[in-house]
Amino acid sequence: MGGSLSATYASSWQLECAARFNCTSDGLVTILGQATSCPANSTIQSTPEIWGITYEACQANCGMDMLIQKVEFSTAAIPLTTWLLPWIALMAQLPFEADGWMDLLSACLCIGSPALATYSLALTTFNRGYIATKFHRLKEMVEKDTQRRYHYMVERINAAAFILQECQQCPMRANQRTGELAELLVLNDPDRQNFWKIAAKDLKNTRRGFTYSFLAQVILAFLTYLISFIAAVHDSLGSPDVGLQFASSTVWSWMFPIVFGYIRVGSQYKAGAIKEALVDNVIIPQRDDSRNEAEVEVVYQKGLPDDREPNAQETSTLLPPADAVHLDRVRPPPTWWSIDVRGDERREGPIFNYARILTWFAFADYLGRGFDTSIEQFRGQANIPVTTPEAAERCGFQQREDLVAFMPWSDIPPAAIHHICYAALLSLFVQWGTTGAAIFVAYYTPFVGIGCRSGSYLIYGIAATTSWLLLVFSNFISHALMQRLEQKPERNVGILGAVAVITRLLGKALAIANAGWLIASSVLEDIGTFQTCWCQTDAFQYHTSGWTPVFKGAADLRNVASDVWIGGFMWSIVVCFVTIVIFAYGRH
Repeated sequence: MGGSLSATYASSWQLECAARFNCTSDGLVTILGQATSCPANSTIQSTPEIWGITYEACQANCGMDMLIQKVEFSTAAIPLTTWLLPWIALMAQLPFEADGWMDLLSACLCIGSPALATYSLALTTFNRGYIATKFHRLKEMVEKDTQRRYHYMVERINAAAFILQECQQCPMRANQRTGELAELLVLNDPDRQNFWKIAAKDLKNTRRGFTYSFLAQVILAFLTYLISFIAAVHDSLGSPDVGLQFASSTVWSWMFPIVFGYIRVGSQYKAGAIKEALVDNVIIPQRDDSRNEAEVEVVYQKGLPDDREPNAQETSTLLPPADAVHLDRVRPPPTWWSIDVRGDERREGPIFNYARILTWFAFADYLGRGFDTSIEQFRGQANIPVTTPEAAERCGFQQREDLVAFMPWSDIPPAAIHHICYAALLSLFVQWGTTGAAIFVAYYTPFVGIGCRSGSYLIYGIAATTSWLLLVFSNFISHALMQRLEQKPERNVGILGAVAVITRLLGKALAIANAGWLIASSVLEDIGTFQTCWCQTDAFQYHTSGWTPVFKGAADLRNVASDVWIGGFMWSIVVCFVTIVIFAYGRH
């Protein structure tokens, strides 16, 4: 292997193999793969019809047992640093914000399934637009349709909208067991006003936003991708191996819209930030609970199996329950073979937002409905409540009520279904728009067919899509199961628990293996491991009928490869640009 993006660098294996053939050799073929030979008194080089050799001829003369390649680090480092290193560096901008080894799992899920990363990000984006529209309407109702004495609600609505947008990376529950939610929404006292103000301020302070270092890193990665492509086109257009290395870089291009999207929608930069803002900051004094111990027991028996607020790391409520001292009475989480069946809904981190779409909508609906009902009463000049029963009446809640977190299928709002469908379509667009461009370049770079490179990208795309589908399916099964357990906690998890756990584990295992496969195949491609007869002749598709062009350089292959390379590059750019625009301006 040589040392630049040129035909000399890319063609070492071809040159070594071509040197073993002459006009008397068997296995010479045309560009159509048809057998041919040299005219009398001529050479292979002077015969334009001769393009390459058959699989059998390659194995006989250029097999690994007869042609051993020596890959020096200095030459292998050139494609690695040119095509792969910028993407490895950009991994630092992927959404983590989990905790401990969950950060590593988040990275593996993103790399192993861009469809999953896109799906979670798209849901987050659409949900933010939904909240912005809905709560803007509520604020206008207060400002325009109510008297000035009710305008204390404006600050709460603004804060609630911001909290709902920011809390998507953490599981949330609305708590009305002793009237806390209604009090928090409508009671006009300094403590509750400060809760909204300070909670929103804390979340703003811990929000991961746009930085110049992020901009510099993304621009550097894009310029490296662009300059590498321009250099390849200028110096080595048509060289099969440079084209295939370009394809291995194209398969990573999904990282541009993903890292931009997560910065655009915003996320909390550390695990536990949402819990600290909403639960750990004790702003509202805890009142004495007059209920006896038996009543507390009934409340917890009717509660969710995973209701352990406020000490549970994975769940935040809008307000800590007053009876949190009785945590020893909480049911253990439902399991199947000692594996939690609740799924990724309870896990903190942006990559797991896909599993919270339905519980988040339930939480958002309680807050929106409470505000909406109270504002309608204030428009009729109802008194501002001063007691817990009055607050519950204004919001349309019961004074003491267990608000379900896992809503029945019939109660799922149309907006949630729309978000799921739109996010699924965008996930497929990004996954197969970028992976498909890499397959296209690798497939149509001579010799045309499915071989080691295009086959690797095809496997990656299928595995990434399958992993995403398994995890989404597992989430729906977990929701159905938790919905039943929420009504009857004593029920057995049964077959639904087994299906939820198995599909979730399979989906994650597939994503982790796929992430390793992508990195390994990219490295193997760049160090020349795929330069074998089996790979070069696309034996995966054609078996022994394949051939490889070893007698043609970049100039001969230019007309064949130019449209393929430029088309694949432009399509990957279009996919990234369209996705970035959706993340920047997307609405439900």
